[in-house]
Amino acid sequence: MIRSMTGYGRARKLIGGRDITCEIKSVNNRYLEQNVRINRMYSAFEERIKKAVSERVSRGKIDVYVSIDNIEGDPTQLSLNREYLEAYMDSLRKIKEDYGVAGEIDLRMLSMKQEVFIARKPEEDIESVWLDVRAVLGEALDAYMLMREKEGEKLREDISARLASLACMREKLALLAPDSVKEANARMCERVKELLGGAPVDETRLLTECAVYADRCDVTEELVRLGSHLAQFEDMLEKSAAIGKKMDFLVQEINREINTTGSKCNNTEMAGIVIDAKAELEKIREQIQNIE
Repeated sequence: MIRSMTGYGRARKLIGGRDITCEIKSVNNRYLEQNVRINRMYSAFEERIKKAVSERVSRGKIDVYVSIDNIEGDPTQLSLNREYLEAYMDSLRKIKEDYGVAGEIDLRMLSMKQEVFIARKPEEDIESVWLDVRAVLGEALDAYMLMREKEGEKLREDISARLASLACMREKLALLAPDSVKEANARMCERVKELLGGAPVDETRLLTECAVYADRCDVTEELVRLGSHLAQFEDMLEKSAAIGKKMDFLVQEINREINTTGSKCNNTEMAGIVIDAKAELEKIREQIQNIE
């Protein structure tokens, strides 16, 4: 099954006394590009998160948002910074004595000074937190991959229908090609005779040269290769590997055969079919830009 590079997945879980939320979204990109946003105190998880994503995704511009909130209250413990407090109070008293400043030193004044207190958080088992984050990340990745596969199936159906349309156009060209070569041969012989204006003509030489010209208008080889490329493309649609880049290359090959066919044919009906084929191929090219 082919996968789209566009997707979204979200998971949230209350686990280990924490509320952990993970969101993943992506758009198409030539390579794998990841951007991870997570609480600063857990920034060490960033590379682990990228590794977990890269194990399941090979292309796309991916944004991962991870939020970790403690739901069991703030474990921060406050203690008094006695050394700082005493120095601060001594300074205030000196200001009063030396400069005659009025006012009393009170609790409100002291509590407004952050340096009076020392905040300490108990050591956290970082590996335990990572196991919880990984579990939620895994659920978000599952949802994200499911959406990519659903989008990929829609792309597969659309591309398959367009390949079938191209195959029909190829069959029409194959039916018209023999008569087109004969017409080119006849036109060339007639044109040469007109230019000679009734002068003696070596019929054998004339027929040989006209046949060479007509052979240059033969698109049999191009149509055979085109059929092979279309069949190969259809086979790719059934594979589950990352095939976006291979498809892009194959579209270039198909485009080359269609262009060569268009440059060789002198038949108005064939020229119209070639134009339609180019338009259909361009739609396929647009679609595969979003395939991993």
